[in-house]
Amino acid sequence: MLGIFGAIGGFIGSLWRTAKFWRISPIEGVRTGSTLAGGLMFLVMIFAIIGVILVTFGFDLNDVDLWLDAQGGWLDALGKLAIRVVLGFILLICAAIVIAFFFDRSNPEKPGWGMLIGALIVAYFCGVNIFAPL
Repeated sequence: MLGIFGAIGGFIGSLWRTAKFWRISPIEGVRTGSTLAGGLMFLVMIFAIIGVILVTFGFDLNDVDLWLDAQGGWLDALGKLAIRVVLGFILLICAAIVIAFFFDRSNPEKPGWGMLIGALIVAYFCGVNIFAPL
């Protein structure tokens, strides 16, 4: 079973390398050759392959679009929850940096003032976005 996941990972990796090599902008306003153009090209390639697979199995892309629109409520809630979980994890890392700054005095590799200030700034923005109504 691990072999199929390795094959899928290898295929996605080859798509990533191809997109980063060509870096052709799929939309207007993004400079061809930029990193953003490579990332957008990767997304276009992934969604094109998903579309070809869906059409091959007999799905109409308009029906798929209508189904996704109908599922929008719980997909939106799932996305908001995922963002808040990631921001909570980042907030825990920032708290560990602040605690290490104040209580790890004997370690010569302890966080410095720059890291403390940076962690506090990142923690502020994470905390605001976790508890703000989205």
